[in-house]
Amino acid sequence: MERKIELLAPGGDIESVKAAIAAGADAIYLGLNTFNARMRATNIEFDDLDGIVTLAHRNNCEIFITINILIVESEIRALINLLNKLVNSKIDGVIVQDLGLLYLLSRYFKNLKIHASTQLTTHNEGQIKFLNKLSVTRVNLSRELNLDELKTLTRVGHEKNILSEVFVHGSNCLSFSGLCYISSVLEGKSANRGRCNQSCREQYVTTPERKDFPLNLKDNSAFNDLKALSDAGVDSVKIEGRMKKFHYVYTVVSAWRNLLNNFYSHNQASGDDSALYQVFNRDFTNAFLLGHLNKDLFTDNPRDHSAHYFHEANKRSPDKGIGLTKTELKDMRAGIVTNVKAKIATLDVEKTPIVLNGSQENIAPIETPRLEKQKKLKTNPHLSVLISSSQQLEQCRQTSAELFFQIPNCVPDDSSAYVRLFLENQALTPWFPSVLIGKDYTAAIDILDQVRPGRIVTNNTGIAYEAYKKGIPWIAGPYLNIVNSFSLLCLKERFNCSGSFISNEISRKQMMTIIAPKDFELYYSIYHPILLMTSRQCLLYPIEGCSKSIVDDKCALDCNKSSSITNLKDVALFVDKSKGYYHRIYNNHNFLNTDIATDLPDRFSSFFINLTAVQTATQVEMNEAHIIRITEDLLNKKPGAKEALKKAIHPCSNIQYQRGI
Repeated sequence: MERKIELLAPGGDIESVKAAIAAGADAIYLGLNTFNARMRATNIEFDDLDGIVTLAHRNNCEIFITINILIVESEIRALINLLNKLVNSKIDGVIVQDLGLLYLLSRYFKNLKIHASTQLTTHNEGQIKFLNKLSVTRVNLSRELNLDELKTLTRVGHEKNILSEVFVHGSNCLSFSGLCYISSVLEGKSANRGRCNQSCREQYVTTPERKDFPLNLKDNSAFNDLKALSDAGVDSVKIEGRMKKFHYVYTVVSAWRNLLNNFYSHNQASGDDSALYQVFNRDFTNAFLLGHLNKDLFTDNPRDHSAHYFHEANKRSPDKGIGLTKTELKDMRAGIVTNVKAKIATLDVEKTPIVLNGSQENIAPIETPRLEKQKKLKTNPHLSVLISSSQQLEQCRQTSAELFFQIPNCVPDDSSAYVRLFLENQALTPWFPSVLIGKDYTAAIDILDQVRPGRIVTNNTGIAYEAYKKGIPWIAGPYLNIVNSFSLLCLKERFNCSGSFISNEISRKQMMTIIAPKDFELYYSIYHPILLMTSRQCLLYPIEGCSKSIVDDKCALDCNKSSSITNLKDVALFVDKSKGYYHRIYNNHNFLNTDIATDLPDRFSSFFINLTAVQTATQVEMNEAHIIRITEDLLNKKPGAKEALKKAIHPCSNIQYQRGI
């Protein structure tokens, strides 16, 4: 039987679900009114779910439920109650982000198929293997990957019986998904909780390149890349848009349904994409898919591009103005709405009791698993320090603190310098970043193999998996977004993890009830530059410009520039492109939380400070050795240490600790 690509559509409300079914979707993903990453969407009431599933299945369409956010400790009981109901429904899968939820599903709810959300930032082979160990059956691969990278990961997934899913239409995120904290820090609305307010799309003070919306990306469209996606082995093409209305969903899904039908019936891999411009869009790009990361990814127009498209398509001269086209577009959309309403009028969602999951007996509910209360630590926490240069290493040689050394996102083909550094400094712990793609992931594995360190810190689950397989002790870094006890249990039981950072997104209150497994170390960062997002594309194009037309490997390894932008609330954001790193945006003030040393005593094995050189508005008045000494005084409860640290590093913020998620 010929393998056919699944068409996966968004369902933000019941009308959109009906529209997706009418347009020919093979599957629909939708959120209930809790625990999903589009909390601003209308979403679906649980009482409507069985009627929706029945309607979808009658039309050969599957239903996937999104539970794709981080789950804080106080929500675990409600989460278990929801899973107890979902396991007795006829849904076809759940889409998840949280590692604790992955653990609970793979252990207690084996009847539910598990899909890994885009929020898990899956972009290398080790991450596929990590997810396989947690019973994941499908993974949404990072938007930033090109076709060759997708092909490699899809092959690895198939070897592990994991299907691949790729976004092919809709909004592009500026940051790698799951690693964006800009909305959380600036507005208290965490993207990891489904509350992103799209701070990146806001207007900023006009940049030197005369851009007012310098972080605004065009929408994603792979409409003309279907054959390449098929050749790459992709199993499902996914349309973004749970915030969009039913007529948008119908229009886009219908266009893709026709394209897929023509592809399989007539071997025709391209078609007329003008329908995609009839509904909201920011113009389109397939730059990520093709690996052509250039300035054409960005648009300085935050509004709908449709009128501009049809104005040019009709070859109207600029002096005629665009008003006529806008009027015609308005009438066109009114016609679309009327047409789609007629098509979905006969699709009824009946409210019926949840039926059994294809079995004769109801699957018995489980109680919330009980965890053994964490014992208070009898020793003071030690200090751990992150550095990133040999000069900093010399400054820190006399300290008793545990030293971590940061490995960049992009490692030179010859990684011997890093191997030599760690072999000559056996006490230095390698720190692996969140994103390691392709040959950079391979180079990172090579460092592990040659050095065989006593332990590592990793923010990447692919490296975590490799460390686990090689018997290398490892600590889960702060960007693995750990916010509950079951995530810690997952890391220890399934991957022999020895310790973990707790996410800096959560508050004191949210941390208080987290329970660490026995013989497991908890880490917390009390000082660091606040990373807001990490981007594969060049952020300097719309800010200061660049003489190069496209981002290449040399850019990643050699470019060393920084800049800043300021929003209309007069808040500056700092753009950093250091050698070997992707583009990163930092908050104007660094994070400093001296309160936690006394607020939560006897819980953390180590407090951490990040001394890597990142330029923000925060001033550091002392060298690394002095900062380390004062921080050690703070941990040893010496009078005046808190005040001395605040005086040495200023201005700073601990708003996330106060506010949480």
